[in-house]
This record gives sequence, C-alpha cells and structure tokens, in this order.
Amino acid sequence: MTTKLADTQLWQQNMASLIRSGLFLRAVTGELNGLHTVVGVYSDETISAPLAKYSDLRRALDAANLVNQLAKARPSV
Repeated sequence: MTTKLADTQLWQQNMASLIRSGLFLRAVTGELNGLHTVVGVYSDETISAPLAKYSDLRRALDAANLVNQLAKARPSV
C-alpha cells in the first residue's frame, strides 16, 4: 500500500512540474505493454515518458482529464 501511494505522489509531482514549466500543452493517453498510460505533450508536440500506468482505460482517461483541467487553470506568467 505504501509503495502505491508513493508512486501516485511521484507522478503527480512530475505532472505538476510539467505544468509549471509552461511548456506543457495537454495530457493524453496511450498504451504500452498492455497498460494504459498518461503522457504529457509539450509545446513542440513531443511527448514525455509515461507518467502513470493503469490496467483500466477509464482510470487513465480520468487521470488525463484531471490533468488537462489543472493545466487549463494554471496562472499565466
């Protein structure tokens, strides 16, 4: 249980860092080795490494949607 909590916190910290960088456009889902992933898309259309992996597509979509909502609400610099 502790490892799962630590992993969740780590990917959330990585995503927050991407959003704060100002280079982040959006989060999208993908698939890697049978798992559904959440990745970040940068302003130059390159993608990050998978930030979160889920066995359930709905959970990945929910996570990407939440990140996109946070990215829309970020304060302008």
